[in-house]
Amino acid sequence: MPQLRKVFARQEVSLLFVVIAIGAATALKSSAFLTTSNIQQVFIASVSIFVMGCGTALLVIGGGLDFSVGATFTLGGLLTAQLMVHSVPWPLAILVGLIACVFVGVANFAIITYLHVPPIIATLGSFYVLTGITTVMTNGLDVLPLPQGFQTLAQDKFLGIPNTVVFAIVVGVLTWFVLERMPFGINVRALGGNRDAALGNGLAVAWLDVALYGTAALTGGAAGVMYAAQVGSGQVNAGGSSSTLTVITAVLIGGVSLLGGLGSIQGVAMGAVLLSLINNALVLTQIPPTLNTIIIGSILICAVALDHLRRERLYRKR
Repeated sequence: MPQLRKVFARQEVSLLFVVIAIGAATALKSSAFLTTSNIQQVFIASVSIFVMGCGTALLVIGGGLDFSVGATFTLGGLLTAQLMVHSVPWPLAILVGLIACVFVGVANFAIITYLHVPPIIATLGSFYVLTGITTVMTNGLDVLPLPQGFQTLAQDKFLGIPNTVVFAIVVGVLTWFVLERMPFGINVRALGGNRDAALGNGLAVAWLDVALYGTAALTGGAAGVMYAAQVGSGQVNAGGSSSTLTVITAVLIGGVSLLGGLGSIQGVAMGAVLLSLINNALVLTQIPPTLNTIIIGSILICAVALDHLRRERLYRKR
């Protein structure tokens, strides 16, 4: 019985019940909800949020923060697309685009570590710099047409499952394995739980930080590349501040603590699906989509408040 109570207390299990409740309520309002194409669309729409959320979750668990992820998403998609329309083979274009995104993550680390700029300020500054760079790079225009081979990466299916969903599953499993089954993940939790103790125990804190900021930027860029393949163009307005807010919200409502040390990839997956489901439910029930930002903002506030209560209860037990 205590084991069962422990399972139901997990954040991802709680979110699963919320997802089921919202799904049931939406199905009662709209017969279109339970169709195969609509359920598939909910998962496809959650892919970008989840992939970006994987790297962001690792970073936050390690005690970091990245508000530039929405702009990294845009940079990854646009730079890759720009290279392809200039006749660079798409595999090489993807590689260069992802390397550029990793460089952004390393730059964020350097600004925070060596210039002593707080993470929220450093990454917000990076967000605006990247937004300006992508606008200048493309003259504010979407980049197209893109090679069919590149578009196939996202638009085809594997065993009946959309490639984008397969991509998200692969990224999620790899991130889960790194966090839960490798020494790197143990060190990341130790770093986020108590940075001073991590330093005192001889952990290579600087290397952990640069790896975490680089990974957060890499997953942001990878999500942007996959999105460009999905829609068939590099879009200037893709990503941005709304994506950053959505990703941070998915990570926090998924149970990742803003203060570091706590969180799971399963929770992030449920958070991404929940936000996608809410948006889908608003459309099907003909509720004004402008309410979406109000709902996401409210959920974010509740998530941070619940995290505070959870940490208080955890340390009280100790």
